[in-house]
Amino acid sequence: MDDGMVAAAAALEAPGAQTVEPWYARVLYADGLFAFRAGDVKRSRARNVELLRVARETGDVRGECDGLTGMARIALREGRYEDVVSLAREGLERARAARDAAAEDGPRHLEAVGVRMLGDYRRARELYLESLAAAQSAGNVDRVATEEHNLGWVDLHLGDVESAEARFRRRDGSGVDNAYLEAWRDLSWAAVACLRKDWTEARRRFEVGMKALEALQAAPDPDDALELEWLSTRLDEDPAF
Repeated sequence: MDDGMVAAAAALEAPGAQTVEPWYARVLYADGLFAFRAGDVKRSRARNVELLRVARETGDVRGECDGLTGMARIALREGRYEDVVSLAREGLERARAARDAAAEDGPRHLEAVGVRMLGDYRRARELYLESLAAAQSAGNVDRVATEEHNLGWVDLHLGDVESAEARFRRRDGSGVDNAYLEAWRDLSWAAVACLRKDWTEARRRFEVGMKALEALQAAPDPDDALELEWLSTRLDEDPAF
């Protein structure tokens, strides 16, 4: 993440960077995402506000959808879940009006996240399945792995442990080089072990997963932070403690 932020800063500060369309917009989005991951909401907001301005002035639909996705993420971090859904839907509408299927990816995913945070797990599952299907059709393997991860956690909340296990196995076997997802591998299996009442395995996996997440030095996404809280509460049910 540090390398990414250094590269983005170098690109954005280069002479004439603002004239290089659409790549200036793409780097604004990237740096806004890095800032979000690092927990720097102020910088993330500034990057996405600038991105929306640039995208709208240049008629860059992809950039506008990225900006709305970035603003939806900030709303997510701030607990404004209804705003997450409305911003994501605005991005989806812009992408569909422009018939830009690739631009639908971020907004579609954030709508599912917003609905999930509002506690409607059945509707969230439907939206994540739509996102998964679109990612599979587009060959977007990183999004496929991400949505298998998210669907696994939604299935846990819906009480379908077998489906969650299948989701996590597919995520683990995806071969995607995603450090954040990798850090969550053991935490996901700790949650499965909790529901199986295998407390020894649950605590072992939880400790390994937390060390991996801490080593990454990234602020957990709000939906994942909620799952960490849920997992900690479940571990408290261990009769040995």
